[in-house]
Formats: sequence, structure tokens, C-alpha cells
Amino acid sequence: MGILIYSDDLDVTRELVTLASKLGKDASVAVLGQQNVSDLTKKASVSGVTTVFEVLNGALQDLFVGPVVDALEAVYSRAKPDLVLIGATKRGKEVAPRLATRLKIGCISDALKVELNGSNAIVDRLVWGGNSIATIVSKGVAIVTVPPRAYERASVASSPNVVKVEFQPKPNKIVLLGKREKSAGQVSLKDAEIIVSAGRGFKKKEDLAILDDLTKLLNGAMGVSRPLASDLGWVSEERQVGLSGTTVKPKLYIAVGISGQIQHMTGMRDSKLVAAINTDKNAPIFQECDYGIVGDLYMTIPELVKALKSQLGR
Repeated sequence: MGILIYSDDLDVTRELVTLASKLGKDASVAVLGQQNVSDLTKKASVSGVTTVFEVLNGALQDLFVGPVVDALEAVYSRAKPDLVLIGATKRGKEVAPRLATRLKIGCISDALKVELNGSNAIVDRLVWGGNSIATIVSKGVAIVTVPPRAYERASVASSPNVVKVEFQPKPNKIVLLGKREKSAGQVSLKDAEIIVSAGRGFKKKEDLAILDDLTKLLNGAMGVSRPLASDLGWVSEERQVGLSGTTVKPKLYIAVGISGQIQHMTGMRDSKLVAAINTDKNAPIFQECDYGIVGDLYMTIPELVKALKSQLGR
């Protein structure tokens, strides 16, 4: 019994171990791979983890959702947990509901807060486009997905029990046709210490170039709010900050033309310092930022870049 944890991102795995510790439960971690996974096991072996379930199978080479669900079903039958925590990465968001359907248990996504009452999970999550918070109580064991960066990573090494699990993968209907390397670009948002994000205050895609100089001067990374990525498709969804995108914790977060709806704020609320630029003095972002400028970004950003270059002697 206890909590079973899985994420394809080991950093997120260690964050979920911290959550398990806060809940006062021992954690078991599932580690999946197609070959020797000893390095993954070592990284997952942190304080709070009592058992690591190692699953090796050629079907797990690319961690397609189908084989991952098959593997976790086998692990679940061995672990018999009170709760399953899955990192809300892109893959995790696909795995969780499929696994819940397979196991015939509940699934609660994007948890802001998790508590346990026996084997019943009590979870707070955003609803109605982020305008309200709902408290959901499961009936028995459930799967709960938790956004990355919600908790500190457990880091103290330990020596948990290692259990090898075998499974028989079901026929895979997905065929890998090829792979393409991502083009070299900015630092990933989750690792960036400074993030400059753009919102609906920008009138057209080409105007995002206005932020290039500012981002480069600050050695930062560029982010965007959901409309610019998911709705308008101006940039890759990897640049999206928010509940349905990437959760970030930079030292400095600059929100440019972002109103500050709760869906976005949830993804950057733990930033150490927040600055905002918006024409609407009543924008919600001004209730959350440390420094704010009420002004037109098309005038403010060039002036800010000019001042920074002067300070830096460029």
C-alpha cells in the first residue's frame, strides 16, 4: 500500500515523491525502459521511496502510450497502492485517463492540492476556464495528475527495494514512421531563470520580434500565454506558460500584454519576481505582480531595451 508514482520526466517523479511525503505515505516509483534502466532507478532512488518497480521491455523503446499503460497496469497489480500520482506532462496526460479506464478507477487531472482520507483522494483543481476551484473526492483508489514544478524535488539519495516486473504488451496500433530532431533554440522554459512572456496584447505574430532584443539582453527565454500558442498557433505549445502548458519558477518573470487570468497565473505563480506591462490598469496581472507598468507595449518595450543597453554599455 502507499502511493504509486510515474512520470516520463524523472525531475517530475522526484517532485511527486515530495508530495507523497507531505501526505505521510511511502512512495513506490515505476521506472520503464527498453533496456538497462539502472541509471533511471538510481535517479529515482530518493528519500521517501520504498520500492522501485523496474519494467524492461522492447515495446517501451519510444514510450508510446499503449505499452506504457500496459506496463503500469502490471505494476499497479503488484503495488496495490492507495493512490496513483502521474506527472501531468504531455505523455502523462495521455497515459492517466487510459490507465484509469483500464483499471476501472477514477482519474482527476491537474491537481492544485491533494489530500488523502483513507484511499479516497480529495483534490482541488481549476474548472470553468480557471475561474473557479472545484474540490473532488474520489470513491476509492484514483489516479491524480499533478503539473510539473508544483513541488520541490526530493534529492536525498536512498536505497529502496528494487522489484523487476514483467508484462505482455498488447498489439500496438501506432507505427513510428520517422524521427526529426528539434531545431536548436532557446533554453527550455522549465530551466530558464528569466522568462519574458507575450500575451494577447500583441496584434500580430510578427510583432513578437519586439521581445527578441529584451529576451536576449536578459539571457532569458520567451514564453507565451495560451491564446498565442493553442488558439492562434503563433508559436510552439512548448512555449506556453500556464495550467495547460508549462509550469515555471524563474527568478524573474516579465508578462507583456498578458491580462493575468488564473489559468496563466497558475503556471507562473511561484516566480520569485514578477513584472507586468499592460494597457489596462485593472488587468488582474497587476494584483499579482511585484512591479507593473500601465502602458502600450509597442512603446514601452523599445524604451526598456534602450535603457538596458545603456546600463549594459551596449
